[in-house]
Amino acid sequence: MEDSNNQTFQDFLNFVDEVNEEKKKEINLPLYDVCSSYVEQSFVSFQQKDWNALAEAIDKIQEASSQCNSLNDITDILIFERLYGESSKEYCELFTQDIIREFCGKFKSNNFQYIENIIFDKDIDTYKREQALVIYIMIGKQHVEHQIKILNLIQRNQKLLNNNQKVICYAVFDEFLTHNPQANRIKKNFNIKEFSYSTENENTKNKKTSSSKKWWEFWK
Repeated sequence: MEDSNNQTFQDFLNFVDEVNEEKKKEINLPLYDVCSSYVEQSFVSFQQKDWNALAEAIDKIQEASSQCNSLNDITDILIFERLYGESSKEYCELFTQDIIREFCGKFKSNNFQYIENIIFDKDIDTYKREQALVIYIMIGKQHVEHQIKILNLIQRNQKLLNNNQKVICYAVFDEFLTHNPQANRIKKNFNIKEFSYSTENENTKNKKTSSSKKWWEFWK
């Protein structure tokens, strides 16, 4: 029985690996590798207090940021890491914060339009829409020059958010924008009575398979 369970778990891990490899084909892989290398190197350098190595890592990512011709690729990379990345949840959050800090301050109207379309397009995978919303809010947190624009758009379009997005939005506001009056008004307007999260994908009927959760979340 134990061997059977181990085989089932291994089959699942193999399936996750296959999905991850397929999804990697949809992103700018060389840029993803640069971003991953920066996050890993900067973390290790900081832990070891190797300031020269940290400065070198920062120089490299700033050069990559200045040469990035399509910031929409960064949105795709951030969503990929949050949905399909193989590292821990803690690393995923570090990756998100570091890459938003280094790249997303340069976002223009077309880049915001790109991520906003993902958030509100009901034909897009539910989990992808949810993570796009998290990234969107975190851009507003780290780059305050964009914060009002981001909060205004969420406030104007809050009726277009599904229940999961509202719950996630509320939680992210609580974590990152606790003292922001506009964020608090939006939370109040959500009128959330119960903090429940549905694991059912709204797009299931249109998908043959859907494996958009990080592998560890299947076992919670």
